[in-house]
Amino acid sequence: MEGMVLGSAAEQGVIRGTDGNRYRFDRPEWKSSIAPAAGQKVDFVADEGHAREIYLIADAGPDGPGKNAAGTVFRTPGKTVPAVIYTCYLASLLYGITLFVGVIIAYVYRRDAEGTWYGSHYGYQIAIFWKALIGFVLGFATIFFGVGAVILLLTYLWVIFKTVQGWRQLTEGSAIS
Repeated sequence: MEGMVLGSAAEQGVIRGTDGNRYRFDRPEWKSSIAPAAGQKVDFVADEGHAREIYLIADAGPDGPGKNAAGTVFRTPGKTVPAVIYTCYLASLLYGITLFVGVIIAYVYRRDAEGTWYGSHYGYQIAIFWKALIGFVLGFATIFFGVGAVILLLTYLWVIFKTVQGWRQLTEGSAIS
């Protein structure tokens, strides 16, 4: 769930979730290197009135929270970009080029997501691409021997399964394990 830090003391703080409820948190649940402060947008797991696994949505650049070196405000993509990549992967079953578009996006955003729960999805998506590419190349290379069609079918099914599995974990707010 997303929310905003309302206040923070040395060991505890309070977040207002997008559902309107307030969630208390203990400092060990804060996963960012930047100290919690009022007004920060965060992503967290709500657990019976407590916030766990709290990550900043807008991390700090060298010029302070939520700004890059040019001083312009930016927002870390959170769940949106991994969801777009999963969409590209499913669309690749009809339009093969979107598989390449998806992996390029994953490589571009992977570094910015290091240390976040959704960062594991980028590595997972990149692995799907390379394994699928091997399957497709083997399938097309052996198509004249009769086994290629089976390899292509299995690769298509595998891409669907892995993409749906990853997307499900993304919507649940959990990292790929």
